[in-house]
Amino acid sequence: MLRLTVKNFGILKNIDVELRKTNLFIGDNGSGKSTLAKLIIIVTDFTLDETEILQRLKDFNIDFFNKDCVIEVKEDDLLILSIVGLKINFSKTRKNFLQTLQKHETTIAVNNLMNAAKDEDILDELINKVSMDNKDLADIIIKLKNNKKLRNSLTNIDRSINHSKSKYIPAERNLISLFNQSLSNIINAKIPLPKILLEFSSEYNSARNEIKELDILNMKYKNENSNDRIYYESNNSLALENSSSGIQSALPLYLTLKYFATKHKNIIIEEPELNLYPESQIDTIKYIIENRQESSLTIMTHSPYILSILNVLLFAHKAANTNPILKEKISNLIQEEQQIDPNEFCAYLIEHGVSKNIKGKSTGMIQENAIDDIGGLIDNEFNDLIDIYSEFKSDK
Repeated sequence: MLRLTVKNFGILKNIDVELRKTNLFIGDNGSGKSTLAKLIIIVTDFTLDETEILQRLKDFNIDFFNKDCVIEVKEDDLLILSIVGLKINFSKTRKNFLQTLQKHETTIAVNNLMNAAKDEDILDELINKVSMDNKDLADIIIKLKNNKKLRNSLTNIDRSINHSKSKYIPAERNLISLFNQSLSNIINAKIPLPKILLEFSSEYNSARNEIKELDILNMKYKNENSNDRIYYESNNSLALENSSSGIQSALPLYLTLKYFATKHKNIIIEEPELNLYPESQIDTIKYIIENRQESSLTIMTHSPYILSILNVLLFAHKAANTNPILKEKISNLIQEEQQIDPNEFCAYLIEHGVSKNIKGKSTGMIQENAIDDIGGLIDNEFNDLIDIYSEFKSDK
């Protein structure tokens, strides 16, 4: 379990949160959720050194360091990262990991290139070309070419490094369908683009090249000759950019989540409900929980529906583990892979840069009053209207 505390970092005034396998953050626009999401991505990515942390903060436009800023990350009560004022400090374990990463970085990159090349003729051509400019690099290629055991070992190290990285699925994902179609024009026009969107676009393309077909919200996605198409009833299809706004938001989420889950330990999703009807929100949350595999998952949302859906999945796990007969019956209604263990779940309300725990201590579920307070805003207005209308009727 990780514990993150943040004080005086931009809009984040006082954050104290646990990060378990499934984490929920809900709050109003401008409450600090997006800043917190981006900060979680950075501080839980154990492959970043001091310089890279500072660069990522700039890339995400959240470089809010000041002399009063305090950020701490603890793992099982052991401090692994602290940022006090303008100084970044790592634990000894994390320093050792970074040293190992830096030591193998070049060799791993060459190994991955060779694995991608596969063809021996291409490798020989690569050795000849590199030898002219960099004999040391050529020696690495020759060594790897002749040592299959070393190459397999480096591949495993690379997987371990990837597993230590965190990945972000932003709310801006709904732009991907149009963005990818005109990327070359945008680049040629020198239009400044957020780095986070450029990165996600690249990761989305990697995902769609690996996952050619996918079921999504009672439809089917297919990558046909590098064109994204959505198949509806009677085998009719539309290009992704001509599909509904909900599908344009959902497909990048569905694809990249499935892709990230096999490679990375932390996945942060902003607004999974984006442009989706409530029934589709239910299906999407179930898909996310079912397909995240062993990855830790953090969800940032505005939607009270998401809270209600998560409570159903939490209660399903709680009830299913009462006895074997009940477990079988509940699993027929809600698959075991979609259920959430309350012991591996955290939920927080973010208001004006301050975190408030909204998980019930005894139930392990999201407190009912937290859901009622959000949904109650509409009820309050409706009741006020009824009072005004009733008063008018009585005057008549």
